[in-house]
Parts: sequence; C-alpha cells; structure tokens
Amino acid sequence: MRFGILIVFIALIVVLVLSLSKGRQTNPVAQGMADLEKAKIATLELDMNNISAAITTYFGDYNEYPENLDMLVPKYLASKNSILDSWGNLFHLEKDGQQNLYLVSAGPDRIFATSDDIKRRQ
Repeated sequence: MRFGILIVFIALIVVLVLSLSKGRQTNPVAQGMADLEKAKIATLELDMNNISAAITTYFGDYNEYPENLDMLVPKYLASKNSILDSWGNLFHLEKDGQQNLYLVSAGPDRIFATSDDIKRRQ
C-alpha cells in the first residue's frame, strides 16, 4: 500500500515539474512558424532585388518603366514564378503622386494596402 502511494506521489511530482517547465519553453510549432516567416522575409529580399534589376534593365532598353510585371517575363525574368512573393502573391507595381515607382508585396497577411505590405522604391 505504501509503495503504491509513493508511486502516485512521484508521478504527481513529475507531472507538476513538466507542466511548470512547459510554460518556460517556446512552443516548437510556434517557433517553427516564426522561423518560416523569417526565411520568407529573407527570400523576399532576394526576389525584390532580382525584380528591381529586371525593371532597371527594362528601363534601360525602353526608357520607360513597365506597366506591369508581366512585361518582364520571359525576357528579363525566367517565369511568372519570378514575380510571386514569398507568400505566393504577385508583386505589384505602384506609382505615387510624384510618379515614383514602387515594387510592393502584400506581405504575410496576403492583402494589399495593409500595414504589413513591403514596399521598395525603384
């Protein structure tokens, strides 16, 4: 009887220690998602560099910017996949009131014109 109570008592201590230590550890799934978002941002930078270079080359050839990014495929960029951001959305070209050109990704929420959009001026 004493042996059974001792086993139950030890099991309770182990469960208590494990539950307390879980609060201090990062959730592995959440950490994996955060790491994935960091990788997508890093990839996005490379993609934006490639598209910016293609836009610059297009401008050099035609002395004007392309109306849309489709005009860069296949002469300046290999495929339509080259103009997709890290979340699978097409990059957009936008002009502001001063006719400045921007390359825009919708960002992690995949919706344009929200606070997480990523813009690069050309």
